Amino acid sequence: MFRPLYPDKYDWRGCEAVQFDPEKLSGRATVGATRMDADGVLENYLAGMTAAEIADCFSIDQTAVESILAFAAAKGLKATA
Repeated sequence: MFRPLYPDKYDWRGCEAVQFDPEKLSGRATVGATRMDADGVLENYLAGMTAAEIADCFSIDQTAVESILAFAAAKGLKATA
């Protein structure tokens, strides 16, 4: 089984808006086919950015951002450090 060199801070397994590709970010969870990591979406949201701001700032799909944030809320994911 493949294990990322730098593991994700949060468990994104089951989130349909993320992909795991060993060729991108050492296999970390990314927003769809982009190189933006799912952890970064949540961390930016927790730092005060809106879903629209995150999508615009990182040039990613706002629907994917909202899906990641909804998944995180449903799982009770919170900042760990």
